Amino acid sequence: MIENIVESINNNIIGRLAIFGMEEARAIYDVAKLPGDHLEIGCLWGGTAILAALAKRENNVPGHIYTIDFMQGGYWVHGDPSVGYALPTPIKVLNNVNNFDVADFVTVIKAPSNPLPIRYDVRPVSVLIDGGHSYEACLQDWLNVKKLQPKFVLIHDYGTGKHPGVQMAVDDIILKDENWNCVKVVNTMVVMERK
Repeated sequence: MIENIVESINNNIIGRLAIFGMEEARAIYDVAKLPGDHLEIGCLWGGTAILAALAKRENNVPGHIYTIDFMQGGYWVHGDPSVGYALPTPIKVLNNVNNFDVADFVTVIKAPSNPLPIRYDVRPVSVLIDGGHSYEACLQDWLNVKKLQPKFVLIHDYGTGKHPGVQMAVDDIILKDENWNCVKVVNTMVVMERK
């Protein structure tokens, strides 16, 4: 069950919890379990990449997870100031991935998302855009991702009030894209499907 998967990730990941609420996690799981590659921009500690990899493994579908451009900000380890402060480095993200035995499914790339630092032949079926993006950054990620023509794009930090630039980009541009439908809004996440 996805609840058990999310609990396991939240309890065992090194660093800040990199999984959203249960409904957001279910949305990620549902698109990641489709056959084909999955791309993440702004993965932080790799928790959502682990979730996507487990979705593929549990459903026995082919595909690879590319996770790039994890954020620079540090967080209290497991949300506990007494444990210490940590930054999301590639080795820490890889350690998390290895802890869940999904390294064969995941490629960690420490690089900016503009331009996308993935092989030209990668055509993901699903994409997650995460993080405290400004209007410009969110829009640029969306424009980059559209060129890959995935089936689904999930955009996080919508409607939280913390990142109004994301909401503006989604409301003003993304929801009005005639080649895409908004199939659901799950708490802080918008799920777009290509027509």
